[in-house]
Amino acid sequence: MGPCAESLPRDLDEFVEPCRGADVLGALDVPIGNGLRWRIGPARRIAQAADGEPASCESPRGELGCGARGADRTIDRPVDRLHEGDRGKVPADFARAAVDQDSGRQEIVRVHLMEEWLAGLVDDASRRRGEVAELSLDERLDRAHCSRRQLAQDGPAIVESAVREAKMPRKFVERELQSALLLLDALPAFAEAIRPRVVPATSGTTLLEWLPFGVVLGLHSANSPIWVPTVVSMSALVAGNACICRPSRRVATTTERVLRSLAAPWPDGVIGIAHCDLEAVRELLVAPGIDAIVAHAATATCKEHLATLAAGYANGAILRPYIPEGSGNDVLIVLPGANVADAADAIVLGAFANAGQLCFSAKRILVDETLWPALRPALGRAVARLVIGDPEDPATDLSWETLGDQTLAELAFSEALAAGGELVVGRVPDPTRPTQTIPRLVLLPRDQLGRLRLWRSEIFAPVRGIALVHSTDDAVVLARDSQLGIGASVFGGTPADHELIRRSLRVARVLFNESPLYQDPHLVVGGIRDSGYGGARPKIEQLVYARRVHTA
Repeated sequence: MGPCAESLPRDLDEFVEPCRGADVLGALDVPIGNGLRWRIGPARRIAQAADGEPASCESPRGELGCGARGADRTIDRPVDRLHEGDRGKVPADFARAAVDQDSGRQEIVRVHLMEEWLAGLVDDASRRRGEVAELSLDERLDRAHCSRRQLAQDGPAIVESAVREAKMPRKFVERELQSALLLLDALPAFAEAIRPRVVPATSGTTLLEWLPFGVVLGLHSANSPIWVPTVVSMSALVAGNACICRPSRRVATTTERVLRSLAAPWPDGVIGIAHCDLEAVRELLVAPGIDAIVAHAATATCKEHLATLAAGYANGAILRPYIPEGSGNDVLIVLPGANVADAADAIVLGAFANAGQLCFSAKRILVDETLWPALRPALGRAVARLVIGDPEDPATDLSWETLGDQTLAELAFSEALAAGGELVVGRVPDPTRPTQTIPRLVLLPRDQLGRLRLWRSEIFAPVRGIALVHSTDDAVVLARDSQLGIGASVFGGTPADHELIRRSLRVARVLFNESPLYQDPHLVVGGIRDSGYGGARPKIEQLVYARRVHTA
């Protein structure tokens, strides 16, 4: 804390008055009780302002700090009293006119309310990030390898935690752990993309180097408690950043176990874990000290984050990369020439693994009408082989309960049947058992697709729609009928069909004669359009910025 943070201020002038001319090493903080604090930051010096104006707050980064809740509103008048008992009634962010001591330019000093422990977490990561950045790339890769060993060693306990906490089938959780370990194995290859290198120059020498942003905020999803925190935290650290990870509350214990295993070989404090509510997430998005953000969430949530950031920017928050990994509505296409049994198995695995709660699940199934008579019974047989039961049982494919809000899924299912859809696999659920897992496939009427949620929306449940197509061109038209763009899987078809699909679809990855759940870290998961920005780019490439250094 700064030297002027010893008592609750009655107003801003009373707070800054004792500090005029004082050097301040960090942000100025004032505890106001119940674990909260007012914070001016990050500030280096409080200076006497000219003509009786309030003091200026000079930032070590060359700008005045913006409050973590600066997205809410900025008030250009004094707040007369900050009574501890009224803290919930006082605006989270307020501003006062100030005069910069060097330029004489009028500036704004913002003070914001933030939970003390959370602000401390950000401050700690900001202070410790240099310890990571100072390591060479190879030294960081060595530590990531040690993290991999620790994660493998702790893997059995982590699997047990996920099964108990998230009710995920043991078989799926073990697969997710294996995906995380494979990702760590692939990091050295990914890291070559950020290794400094000499580039062409008209004269002299120009070096292209890649530098970390600073502190990365990772907002993790409930459906991937192992792989997502691994890819975000380890990509951030190998790139030279520190990181703060916010686990989903549904899988908070499991994700924390993962992060503590990964953090073991690294300096203390460079992986912070923020168990906090959604209001605190909004604070973190625009908080001083957060330099980049990776969010695995529904697209609607990602857009809410972007709105919060936009409001924060309008109030003076520093620009920072926001990397959304949003919703998916992936297509799986079955064309003439496909092995029907293989296609059926891929549809069932791709559509129903983890109860359909994966962004890259096969959610829209397109089948050439000439194959439907053979594929329909094959799908029935493949679904019948699924073991639905106790998630503790290693043989279980799907837990007997599907967690999360299933309201949209059941509405989409009922809507599809009411529109003339045919239930091909599964049954209508018992309304007294709303969480029971029932894999369902519905043959959708072609003339109703545009208005059906089962076609247009991401359904995070084991309920999927099928549409019949007349040709590859017809399949391409329907496959493109989505604003989401993670991936597509294709079974059968000719080389010409494959080329047409590859050129036509706006997605980040395309698989031919391979399951959507193909397990290979080099086939990077990402999205475009309403699914994301970066496409299939490894996270390590997105968590650095390029700098060119020229020497004559």
